[in-house]
Amino acid sequence: MSSNTPTERKSTYHHGNLRESLLAEALAFLESESLEGLSLRTLAKRVGVSPTAVYSHFADKVELIIDVRTRGFTMLSEYLSAALAREPDASGERRVYLLGIAYMHFAQEKSNLFDTLFSWTPDFERIKPECIEAGVDSVEILREAIIDMLHENGLPATDYPASVSSLSSWSLIHGLTMLVKTGSIEGAVFCGHWSSDFSEQSPKTQQRVFDHLLTIEIEGIKAAAHKLTP
Repeated sequence: MSSNTPTERKSTYHHGNLRESLLAEALAFLESESLEGLSLRTLAKRVGVSPTAVYSHFADKVELIIDVRTRGFTMLSEYLSAALAREPDASGERRVYLLGIAYMHFAQEKSNLFDTLFSWTPDFERIKPECIEAGVDSVEILREAIIDMLHENGLPATDYPASVSSLSSWSLIHGLTMLVKTGSIEGAVFCGHWSSDFSEQSPKTQQRVFDHLLTIEIEGIKAAAHKLTP
């Protein structure tokens, strides 16, 4: 989170870009606070403007959060792309692995924002096309890596097997991420059902477990790709 206080930040916007300042402040708020505490009046106070000024840009909290989600999905895509950029010559298979790990790290580093992206959903008619498109972009990064992996292994990489494989990988990675975030894995360890190797208290062995899960996913896709027909 920025080291600037809300009082310091309120002088950084100029006439004409208040909306951008409000969105930036909302994202900064989520660095340390949950979505439940976010309101238009809270933003007005933090930025240093009247509630009326805020309502001139966002009709209500729902509209604000939809725009925050759009920015958040863009941030997720940028985060994933940055992880790939650190290994520009990585194979498709390696990129699938890197994306899985990066996705989990983003959820850990931006926990409240991640919850806003995936645990809050407005009425469908209020979702803006740009929010949907931003959300799809991050999945498309994974899909492109899987298509390359399929090509590299001489496997069918047409739309259907690529899409099914992408959904499978996303389901595993997102599901694992949520199990970590909700403490479900820690609960299984605490009750003695799983060994301490799975616990976040043993980060090296837990990472090995996660690596193995990604290996199972990747090898499973390669083994089944030729069977995936519509």
